[in-house]
Amino acid sequence: MSEQTLTPKTPLSSLAEKANASGEWWKEGALDKRNEMELPTRVIVALENAGINTLEELKAAGPAKLRRIEHIGKLGFQQIVDLLRAVDRQNGGGA
Repeated sequence: MSEQTLTPKTPLSSLAEKANASGEWWKEGALDKRNEMELPTRVIVALENAGINTLEELKAAGPAKLRRIEHIGKLGFQQIVDLLRAVDRQNGGGA
Protein backbone atom coordinates (compact mmCIF):
# COMPACT_ATOMS: atom_id res chain seq x y z
CA MET A 1 0.00 0.00 0.00
CA SER A 2 1.52 3.24 -0.99
CA GLU A 3 -0.64 6.35 -0.82
CA GLN A 4 -3.55 5.15 1.29
CA THR A 5 -3.39 5.70 5.02
CA LEU A 6 -4.96 3.46 7.57
CA THR A 7 -6.86 4.87 10.49
CA PRO A 8 -7.93 3.15 13.71
CA LYS A 9 -11.47 3.08 12.27
CA THR A 10 -10.41 1.17 9.14
CA PRO A 11 -12.63 -1.92 8.87
CA LEU A 12 -10.70 -5.20 8.98
CA SER A 13 -12.64 -6.50 6.01
CA SER A 14 -11.33 -3.69 3.79
CA LEU A 15 -7.61 -3.98 4.54
CA ALA A 16 -6.77 -6.49 1.81
CA GLU A 17 -8.94 -4.65 -0.71
CA LYS A 18 -7.12 -1.40 0.00
CA ALA A 19 -3.73 -3.12 -0.22
CA ASN A 20 -4.54 -4.82 -3.52
CA ALA A 21 -5.99 -1.64 -5.01
CA SER A 22 -2.70 0.19 -4.70
CA GLY A 23 -0.32 -2.72 -5.24
CA GLU A 24 0.93 -4.36 -8.39
CA TRP A 25 -1.16 -7.50 -7.98
CA TRP A 26 -0.93 -8.39 -11.67
CA LYS A 27 2.82 -8.94 -11.68
CA GLU A 28 4.18 -12.47 -11.94
CA GLY A 29 4.15 -14.27 -8.61
CA ALA A 30 2.22 -11.54 -6.80
CA LEU A 31 -0.94 -13.64 -6.49
CA ASP A 32 1.03 -16.62 -5.16
CA LYS A 33 2.07 -14.79 -1.99
CA ARG A 34 -0.26 -14.06 0.91
CA ASN A 35 -0.69 -10.34 1.34
CA GLU A 36 0.32 -9.46 4.89
CA MET A 37 -2.52 -6.94 4.97
CA GLU A 38 -5.05 -9.70 4.39
CA LEU A 39 -6.69 -11.87 7.01
CA PRO A 40 -8.41 -15.09 5.98
CA THR A 41 -12.20 -14.87 5.84
CA ARG A 42 -12.54 -17.35 8.72
CA VAL A 43 -10.44 -15.09 10.96
CA ILE A 44 -12.38 -11.96 9.97
CA VAL A 45 -15.68 -13.74 10.66
CA ALA A 46 -14.43 -14.97 14.04
CA LEU A 47 -13.31 -11.45 14.95
CA GLU A 48 -16.59 -9.92 13.79
CA ASN A 49 -18.52 -12.51 15.82
CA ALA A 50 -16.49 -11.37 18.84
CA GLY A 51 -17.42 -7.73 18.13
CA ILE A 52 -14.04 -6.77 16.66
CA ASN A 53 -14.53 -4.92 13.38
CA THR A 54 -11.84 -2.23 13.15
CA LEU A 55 -8.09 -1.91 13.61
CA GLU A 56 -8.73 0.09 16.78
CA GLU A 57 -10.83 -2.70 18.26
CA LEU A 58 -8.30 -5.32 17.17
CA LYS A 59 -5.42 -3.51 18.85
CA ALA A 60 -7.48 -2.88 21.99
CA ALA A 61 -8.47 -6.54 22.30
CA GLY A 62 -4.94 -7.61 23.22
CA PRO A 63 -3.40 -11.05 22.96
CA ALA A 64 -5.24 -12.70 25.85
CA LYS A 65 -8.68 -11.89 24.46
CA LEU A 66 -7.69 -12.78 20.90
CA ARG A 67 -6.44 -16.20 21.98
CA ARG A 68 -9.79 -16.93 23.63
CA ILE A 69 -11.85 -16.19 20.51
CA GLU A 70 -13.40 -19.30 19.07
CA HIS A 71 -12.02 -20.38 15.66
CA ILE A 72 -8.78 -18.41 16.02
CA GLY A 73 -5.97 -20.88 16.57
CA LYS A 74 -2.22 -20.42 16.56
CA LEU A 75 -2.09 -19.72 12.83
CA GLY A 76 -4.95 -17.21 12.96
CA PHE A 77 -3.36 -15.46 15.93
CA GLN A 78 -0.02 -15.25 14.08
CA GLN A 79 -1.79 -13.85 11.00
CA ILE A 80 -3.34 -11.14 13.20
CA VAL A 81 0.07 -10.28 14.68
CA ASP A 82 1.57 -10.15 11.17
CA LEU A 83 -1.24 -7.84 10.06
CA LEU A 84 -0.75 -5.48 13.00
CA ARG A 85 3.00 -5.37 12.37
CA ALA A 86 2.39 -4.61 8.67
CA VAL A 87 -0.04 -1.83 9.60
CA ASP A 88 2.51 -0.42 12.03
CA ARG A 89 5.21 -0.44 9.33
CA GLN A 90 2.83 1.16 6.84
CA ASN A 91 2.00 3.92 9.29
CA GLY A 92 5.65 4.70 9.88
CA GLY A 93 6.20 2.68 13.02
CA GLY A 94 3.26 3.89 15.05
CA ALA A 95 -0.44 4.52 14.75
